[in-house]
Amino acid sequence: MRKISSAVFTAIFASSVVADSVTIEYSLVYSGTQSPIGVNPWLTATLADMSVGGEDAVLLTLDASGLSNQEFASSFFFNFRESIDPGTVQISEVSRQNFTGQPTFSLASQNSQIAGGGYLFDLKVALPFPVNARFGSGSVYSVRLERAGGLNIYDLLVETVSQGYGGAVSVVHVQSLSDGSSAWISPGSSVPPGIGGAEVPEPSTWAAGVAMAGLVVFPLWRRRRS
Repeated sequence: MRKISSAVFTAIFASSVVADSVTIEYSLVYSGTQSPIGVNPWLTATLADMSVGGEDAVLLTLDASGLSNQEFASSFFFNFRESIDPGTVQISEVSRQNFTGQPTFSLASQNSQIAGGGYLFDLKVALPFPVNARFGSGSVYSVRLERAGGLNIYDLLVETVSQGYGGAVSVVHVQSLSDGSSAWISPGSSVPPGIGGAEVPEPSTWAAGVAMAGLVVFPLWRRRRS
């Protein structure tokens, strides 16, 4: 049985429209003995609303600018709102920078996408291992996520819970650390249980809070499965 709590994210403003993008900062090593030696946050994932053919879609940008030397990310994990069948989501490349590898996208129910610490996710982005194709320092990769009926950033801001490590909306696996080991990293920003609720705030309400505080608490969805 798993439940959803709340998490804190840094808001990004795009032109005159607010509340249309969020950056997840991977800054906490929750499994592993060694931290990356680069600048924290070591990696980020930015979710931005966009329109494709008149329907809402999401631009997902993965950024490893905080890694250094030989360090590289081998996988990212994300979730969808429970009402969305992962199999209906289409993913296509938009852009890349300092990255020549070809990622593999696995879309399935949480039961088949297991990350470190026992976290269960709907989407796994597997990144290549060969030295000349790794997602390492300075690598940036963007893809478009879309589906019939539309998709927006709130559909991916779904926090899953691990018995051993608490809640996380996304995690990433970083390898080839300075001691040769690997580490699982999460955003590491959670608010105490009880803050927030089961519904997502309307964009106008959310934007007002962001304008005042610079940070926003997303009440995320409750998911209960066996």
